[in-house]
Amino acid sequence: MTTGDGSASADADLSDYYGNLRNYVKMVTGGYSNLLMLDAKGGLGKTHNVTETLSEELDDDLWVHQKGFTTPIELFKTLWKARHEDAVLFLDDMSGVTNNTKAIDMLKAATDTQGEENWVEYRTSRDIDHPYVDGETLPNTFCFRGRVIMSFNDTPDNRHFAALKDRGTFYNLSFSYQERLGLLREIAKLTDFSSLPVSIQEETAEWIASVTDSSYDVTIRTFEEVLKMRQFAQDANCDGGDGGEASVDWEKMALEIFDMDYEKHLIIQMREANDMSIESQVEAFCLETGKSESHYYNLMSEIKSERGDSI
Repeated sequence: MTTGDGSASADADLSDYYGNLRNYVKMVTGGYSNLLMLDAKGGLGKTHNVTETLSEELDDDLWVHQKGFTTPIELFKTLWKARHEDAVLFLDDMSGVTNNTKAIDMLKAATDTQGEENWVEYRTSRDIDHPYVDGETLPNTFCFRGRVIMSFNDTPDNRHFAALKDRGTFYNLSFSYQERLGLLREIAKLTDFSSLPVSIQEETAEWIASVTDSSYDVTIRTFEEVLKMRQFAQDANCDGGDGGEASVDWEKMALEIFDMDYEKHLIIQMREANDMSIESQVEAFCLETGKSESHYYNLMSEIKSERGDSI
């Protein structure tokens, strides 16, 4: 795995998480498949790994990355850009494509498995503006010899898309809660994942593991946001502020923005510290939160049920 600036990280091993995904992409770049469809929730590193693999396997002028909503006419132009043999078009979370019959028909024509000449057509009485050259136009029909990778945060559920899906390879990138925590722990080893030291990144990954359970949608994006909050708190507290401003508590910020339970986190912290009696913990909890002793014990029961252990 390479880091953001292209340098290698000797410690992080992400092959168990992304090895299959990268191999599926290599099947496309190597000409073994004309169409790859990826289903994965956002924030799991799907786009990064696809684009990184494409850049490793192909020259820059042989692959096109298109992200976001697109209309049929824009899809036609994008297919034209990637029409050459050995070229790959990566349609990344293209919400406007899968619910449009005309767009689906174009993709079906482009990825036809019969023969080497796949003719893509867009019927219109108006000229189709050239995507690169002002004043020039595109033909209404061209031969597409490239290949297509499509990704979705949620797989479309309609008969038009099902007909397209049958033409290619479909891969679902999904991780269990424990696998996501393992992924964060590996990513935390990357030396330039954030501006914070690796030791702080690893500590933060463990903190996320301590305050979440399987009901939380823990992602790489989650990790990035918490690290940003921690960096902000560090910078703000180092500056000292003026006028007696209170210090910034990054943990409280993160718990609130991700709808995590600060009260449960407080209990877990006190129990794991193991230097306070139960009576002292209850007293500190009630003083900090303004809640009752019975509320503490109710939360304690929930924590044991969620974590499956006896903290």
